[in-house]
Amino acid sequence: MIGRIHPNKKKNQVLVFVDNPRFEFTRIAKRITRSTNLESNKVIVGGVISPTATIADSAKIGRDCYIGDHVVIGKDCIIGDNTMIESKVNLQNCIVGDGCIIQPNTTIGYDGFAFERCPDTLELEKFPHYGKVIIENDVEIYANCSIARGSLSDTVIGQGTKIDALCHVAHNVSIGKNTELTAGTIIGGSTTIGNNCWFGLNSTVKNKLKIGNKVIVGSGSSVINNIDDEDIVAGVPAKSIKNKITINKEKLFLMAGQYHK
Repeated sequence: MIGRIHPNKKKNQVLVFVDNPRFEFTRIAKRITRSTNLESNKVIVGGVISPTATIADSAKIGRDCYIGDHVVIGKDCIIGDNTMIESKVNLQNCIVGDGCIIQPNTTIGYDGFAFERCPDTLELEKFPHYGKVIIENDVEIYANCSIARGSLSDTVIGQGTKIDALCHVAHNVSIGKNTELTAGTIIGGSTTIGNNCWFGLNSTVKNKLKIGNKVIVGSGSSVINNIDDEDIVAGVPAKSIKNKITINKEKLFLMAGQYHK
């Protein structure tokens, strides 16, 4: 935080000018809020574990974690340090990094939706799932989300990525760093998404696509084709509108909350 003290400040008041006040406020508020949440609960061995939580004997929990009421953590799951898992979260077949937040009623690591049809009888056979969900450091996943584990590979959520409420991430998806999925976003299986992307409300992405870095997807869009780096798409089906945007591109990415020089 770099700035200067306002010369006309009132008594007992400090005003500091910074380039991005909202960002600096976010950093300060996060530290204050996290400290308050931990101090308001009984600390058990450096962390908070609800007596109603169910944790498998083979699961590993890091230092200073918060495990809320009725959380279920399955066998061989690994939870990193300083991670907060709120009430009624269900974790199976997953590795969660340091400093993550997972909000209530989210389910992570169940089998994905994949079937093969018998050519003779047309009966459906479930495709096996052996992979995990890998959640890297500083990821935040909001309430009522679902993330499927990989089938023959892992589902990966990159460092610093934020996933809003009611999102679905299918099996084998790989999401890069610092990407944002706003509420209601659906990502189809085996799709790869780059770094610093932003997906608007209720956007959907078809399976087996490749989405580049610094991509913006407009609200309500249906993505059915690959998207190049730094493109801006919208509509049903989604098409590039990058050349129709009149606002300065840097400002647009800042509005989406994910521009990085």
